[in-house]
Order: sequence, then structure tokens, then C-alpha cells
Amino acid sequence: MDPATLVDLNRYPIDRLDDAAGQALLARARADLDGRALALLPGFLRPEAIAAMVAEAEPLEAGAHRRERERTAYGWMDNRGFPDGHPRRALHTLRGGSITRDMIPPEGPTAMLYAWPPLVDFVRRALGHETLDPCADPWLALEFHIEAEGDRFGWHYDTNDGVVSLLLRAPDEGGQFEYVPFIRDEDDENYDEVARVFAGSSTLVQRPAMAPGTFILFRGRRSIHRVSPVVRTRRPRPIALLSYDRNPGMVFPEATVRAVFNPSSEPHFGSHS
Repeated sequence: MDPATLVDLNRYPIDRLDDAAGQALLARARADLDGRALALLPGFLRPEAIAAMVAEAEPLEAGAHRRERERTAYGWMDNRGFPDGHPRRALHTLRGGSITRDMIPPEGPTAMLYAWPPLVDFVRRALGHETLDPCADPWLALEFHIEAEGDRFGWHYDTNDGVVSLLLRAPDEGGQFEYVPFIRDEDDENYDEVARVFAGSSTLVQRPAMAPGTFILFRGRRSIHRVSPVVRTRRPRPIALLSYDRNPGMVFPEATVRAVFNPSSEPHFGSHS
């Protein structure tokens, strides 16, 4: 499958980034990332591409790695020593399924688009990196997150600053992406406002509309975010997550990978650990 047939290149000329239209696209994406931490490209995927990716994900949903756990929004930090009621101690539910890279057909539309050089170059230039490569992790480089009724992805920060995703289907009710752009910085965690976010009283939470086929580029390291509970849906909400890194050959820590798998289906790491 030719990845160029999956993207509306008339609207989003990621294969012509040095042309005037390509430069304008990059400028818009950079401005959105700098201003609100989020660049949305609605209609990025052609309708037939959405259908092809959904058709690829649906047969795999039954075998998705289901997980349900409570975690803090600051899972990568040492949260000991904080009092009860502090945002660093608050627990949030993560419940859903994950279809990992080893399950996704390498010659299918999602994997082909993920590694397509024009897409990689667009992401690199939008984020302002000198280098960028598809992640080499055999499990988490490419995923479908699957959320059915009752599933959710609680408040959290990302550990990297540039997450790429493609929404393939929206639920009937709930399952809304919510975030506060740049709520923390390198010198101030802004715990008072974070506490208001967790309590549902913050006026800063944004809920951008996203239709299936939207390309999403997000700076989540300093922008707290979640997917609200899916209240009602006839079919699960699939979203493709594409991981890239400035360092070639990057793989995720073993603990990060194991957190995705059920204990009964943990991967054999071998030389990948």
C-alpha cells in the first residue's frame, strides 16, 4: 500500500514541505504547538484510509492487552513524602486495551504510514528537531489504544514532548480528550491549579473537538491531559499512537513495556531488554 494514498496531500502537503504550501503548513503547526501545545489536522486521513485502519484494528481488538490500574499523574517522579490530598498523591484510573506493534501487520496501512519518510520529516520539522526516527521498540513503537464503555485514561503527563496520534473513531458519548496547556514549567509545578483540575473546578481545561481522521501532535510533558470515561458507545474508540525519537534505535524501558501487558502475557524481552 502506498502511504501517499492515505493522506489528503492537497490539504496537507507533507510531501512538499519546502514549497510555499508546505512551509505554511509547518508554520501553522509550530504556532499551534507553541501557543496551545496542540496541533490538530482534521481530515488528514482520507475516508478510505480511516476505513482501512479501522478494518486492520477491529480483528485485533479481542486480543488487545487489557489493563486497569491506578496511578499518579507523576508516575516517573518520586512521590513519597507528600501529604494526603496533595496532587502528587492523587490516583487516577487507566482502563483500556492496547494492540501493540508486534500484533499490527507490518505491510498494513498503519505501519506503512508510520514509517513513511514524508510523515517522519513533517513531525521532525514541526517539533523543531534536527533528527527524528521511528522508535525501534518491538512493542510500543506503534499501538492502537482501544477504549470501550467504562474505559478511560486518567490525568497524566507524558515523559516526552511530542506525541503523535491518529483518531480513527469517536465514541457515542464521553471519551473526550481534555487538557490544560503548559500548566507546569521547569521551575513551577503549579500544584494549586493542578488540584483544581483534579477536582473538576479548573476553568483552564480545554476540550477540543476531534473528528475521525484527525492527525494530532501534542506537547504533553508540561500539559496535563486525560481521556474522559467513555460513557456510551456501540463500538470501541480506537486511536493509533505513533512513537518517534531523536535517537535512532530507541526502545522503551522494560518497566514501561511491562506496564502495558497483562501478567499472563508479558513479552519475552531477551535481547530487547
